[in-house]
Amino acid sequence: MFNKRTIKWLTVLSLSSMCYANLYPTTAQAVSKTPIFNSDNVLLEPSEPVEMPEDYPSELQEWYDSNMDARSYVVIDQATNKILANREGNVPYPIASMTKVLSMYLIYQALDEGTLKLDQEIEIPTEIVEDISSNVELSNVWLVEGITYPVEDLMYAVMLQSANDATSALMWEIYGSEQAAVQAMQDQLTEWGITNAQMYSTSGAPNIEVPESWWMPGSNEMSENVMSAADVALVAQHTIEEYPQILDISSTREYVYMEGTDEQQVLYNSNQLLEGGSYGRSGITGLKSGFTDAAGLNFVATGNQADRDFIAVAMGTFGEGMSSYWEIEILLDGLLDHPEVVDLDLPTNLKAQEPAEELVEEAAQENPATEDSTPIENNRDNAITNFMRDIFGVFN
Repeated sequence: MFNKRTIKWLTVLSLSSMCYANLYPTTAQAVSKTPIFNSDNVLLEPSEPVEMPEDYPSELQEWYDSNMDARSYVVIDQATNKILANREGNVPYPIASMTKVLSMYLIYQALDEGTLKLDQEIEIPTEIVEDISSNVELSNVWLVEGITYPVEDLMYAVMLQSANDATSALMWEIYGSEQAAVQAMQDQLTEWGITNAQMYSTSGAPNIEVPESWWMPGSNEMSENVMSAADVALVAQHTIEEYPQILDISSTREYVYMEGTDEQQVLYNSNQLLEGGSYGRSGITGLKSGFTDAAGLNFVATGNQADRDFIAVAMGTFGEGMSSYWEIEILLDGLLDHPEVVDLDLPTNLKAQEPAEELVEEAAQENPATEDSTPIENNRDNAITNFMRDIFGVFN
C-alpha cells in the first residue's frame, strides 16, 4: 500500500509524463521565462549606488558587461567585505528560496539557545500539511500528519530539497506561526543593519502560493521576499561565519532522508558548482539557489578561490538556456584573471552599526507594509518544474 508521500509523488509523475514534452526544454536550468519586470522596476528604494573606483580594471568590467545576464550581482571578499564585482548590487529584488539561508540562521540560533535540539522529533501542524505539503506547485518533501520528523532531517530537506514545508515546520516549531517567524526574520535583518528588505514568508514562497491567513499584515497576493544582492551576501556571511556547520549540509552531495521509514528518500544536491557538477570547480562549499517567476534564477555561492574566501550572488537570470551557476562561474573566472582587484580601495557591503532599537524604528518608518505595495504577477513553479527539479536539479 502506498503512503501519502508516494501517492503525491506519483501524482506529480503522472502530470509530468503527460505534459512535460510539450512544455519544457531538456537543458538543465533551461527554463524559458519572461521577466515579470525588468531591471528598472524595483520593489523598494535602492540604497546608495555601489560606485567602483576609477582604477577598477576596465577590461574586467567590459567582460562582465558582455557576458553577465543576471540583472544584479555582487562578489564579496569575505575577509574585508570589499565588493569585487557589482551590478545593481544595492537594488532590492525578489530573492525566492535564497530566503532559506536566513531561516537556517535562526534555526541554528535556536539550536544554540537550546529551544530546539538536533535529535528532536517534531510533529507537523495540519496547516502545513494541507496548505504547503499538498501543493505540488511548491518544492517540498511532502510532510504528513501522524509522523514525527527529526530536526536534522528537516534541515537537510531545507538546504538540499529547498523544501518549503520543512522550512515552515522548523520555523513554526520555534516561533509558533508563519507570521511570528517572518517577524523574527525581519527583526534579525534589522539587527544586522539590513533595513531595505522585506520578508513575507519563511521559505521565499510568494504570498500567492500560501493561505491568506499566513500573510503578513498589509501584504497582498503578489507580495514576495525582496532584498539586494549585497545584503543577501551579508546574510550568507553572518550565517556561515556564526554557524559554519551549514556548509557541511550545503556541500553534501546526497542525503538519505527519514532513513528506515516509509518516508525514506534520497535528497540530492543540485548545486552544479560543486566538484563533479556541470560547472564544478574546486573550493565551492555552498550555498543556496532560488527561483520564482519574478525572481528568475538566483544563486548565492560560498567558497575559496585563489586562497581567498568569497561570497558571490547572482540574481535575476531569465530566458531559455540560462543558468545562475554559469553566472557565478563568469564572475569567479573574471576575478581569477584579475587578482589585483582585491587590493584596490573598493566599497564594502558592511552596514553602519546603530542601536537595535533605533534600527527597528527606522525600518518601520522606511518600509511600512501597506496595502499599496506594488503588485507583481507571479505564476510560480508548477508540478512540472518541481518534478524536473527533484529528478534532474532543473529550475533551482
